Formats: sequence, structure tokens, C-alpha cells
Amino acid sequence: MGGLDVIDDRYRELYERAVVVLEADDRVVSVALSGSVGTGTADAWSDLDLQIITRPEDHEAFLRDWPSWLASITPTVFARTPIAPFIINTVTSEGLTLDFAVWAGPPPPFPAPTQYVVGMLSGRRFDEVGEALEYAVAEQMRGMAGPFISLLQRDEHLRHLTGVPHLLGLLTTVFLAETGAPPPAKHWNGTFTAEQRDAVAGLPPVSATRDGLMAFGLSLAELLVSRARPLYPRYALEWPAGLAAATARRLREQLGLETGSWLY
Repeated sequence: MGGLDVIDDRYRELYERAVVVLEADDRVVSVALSGSVGTGTADAWSDLDLQIITRPEDHEAFLRDWPSWLASITPTVFARTPIAPFIINTVTSEGLTLDFAVWAGPPPPFPAPTQYVVGMLSGRRFDEVGEALEYAVAEQMRGMAGPFISLLQRDEHLRHLTGVPHLLGLLTTVFLAETGAPPPAKHWNGTFTAEQRDAVAGLPPVSATRDGLMAFGLSLAELLVSRARPLYPRYALEWPAGLAAATARRLREQLGLETGSWLY
């Protein structure tokens, strides 16, 4: 881990060129490395993030001119502001990714995440991992009783496949409850154990086919449920036996699957 010394050598020249161009602009107060390079946590696959601070009265004008000053720094094949007006994402003609954050003064602090985000579809965040665990298990069972069956029966396999990130989010919530770890930030390998990562790697391959989705979905659900159930006493939770039994009944009636041995 490090800074400019560990990333692609071409980024150093790009950084030096950016400093020359931006410091020559009277509207700019400072230019600094940010992101993983700025914090010294970069690796060989990191890109370059720059923090620009302008005079407050010149901030809007400087942002409007971003295509001009960016072109003076480097040719690009992609450049836009998709996240927020003060964020500029670019890809240079050499394929290097260079991002800018432009502030009118010192940027606000960006603390590590403190709330748990469960899956991709939850409309709320959770302060306590026990609450997040309870939601993840109920959401897994709800999905098995509903969308898992309906999407399989309709042969909506491509649509079904788009839900995989949500399911993995439910599973990783259970992993966090196992270790009591805080919500993960950018790098996940330090949050989840090698055994947990191996458990996910052992799931069957998922594909946009009935057999592929059924094998993956059932294996993930069994993994999640079997690891979540022993955690409920730790967090003073009551296992949703009624929901589990109803889900098992639906799977039996609609798909001929016997899941009672692990669902309840």
C-alpha cells in the first residue's frame, strides 16, 4: 500500500501536469492528491483522484469551465459529471481513470459508514447489525416465497439474474452479524473472513437458466439460513418460524422442492 509510488507510472506525469495547469489558474487555491493515493492506501490497481479547492466566489465559474481546463491537462475519451456537479470523472486517451472533486473551501469530512445497508432493494438503513440480520433473513424468505417462484415459472431468467447482487447483500449482512464487524467501506477483504469468502466462492455458478438460477438461489438461501439461525439468540431475536413454514410450503406446492430441513 502507498501513494503515487505504487500505481501506474503514467499517473505521476498526469498528476504533475494537472498541478501545473491548475495552479496557473487564479481561481484555484490548492490542488492535492485524494482518494486512496492521497491517504497512502493505494495499490497497483488504484486510479488517481485529485481535490481542487477554489476561491468561493469563483467556484461556479471554474466548474462551468471544466471542459477547458481538463483539455489543457490531458486528452480524454470520456468525461462527465454523473455523481454531483462538483465531481468530474474522466478516462484519458491512454485508458487511465482520473477523477476530480472541486470544492469552494475545505471539503467536509467523510466518515466511515456507520449504518448497515441490507441488499440492494432495502428502503432503509440499520444502526444495529441485529436489526439488519432480522431484515435480511425475512427478506430472503419473502423472496423465496414470491419472486423466486414467479420468475422461474415465467421463464424470466434474465430479470431473475439481476436480483443476484441483492441476494449477496443479504448474505453478507449475515456474515457481518457473525463477526460483529462494522459496515464495510471500499475494501471488503479486510471485513469478511477468508472462510466467509470461501463459502460464497463455493456456491454453484449462476446463469440465466432455470436450472442455474434454481441451484444458485437454493444454495445461497440454505447458506444464509443455516448461518443466520444460530445468531438469533445472540441478538435476542425470535426465529420467524411462521414465515419459514409458509415459504417451505410454497416451494413444495409450486416447485416440488423440499426445504423444511433447513428453513424451519
